[in-house]
Amino acid sequence: MELIIDFDNIKDPGKKEWLLNTLKLMGIGYYATEKPQTLAQYDEDLDAGNAEIEQGDFKTAENLKIEARKW
Repeated sequence: MELIIDFDNIKDPGKKEWLLNTLKLMGIGYYATEKPQTLAQYDEDLDAGNAEIEQGDFKTAENLKIEARKW
């Protein structure tokens, strides 16, 4: 049996990591496919990131250090 995972349909990085760790733990082999990002998708990602920054949705390095100390 062959298992093919389309990572493009899993948007949450945590879910991707969980899935791969679970498969590895269970000894299940898998074949992962990823489609290359198009230039238009790349531009959309950049625009979305810039919009987040403009809205103040970001962490400074100092704030990240403070947050990491709580982990």
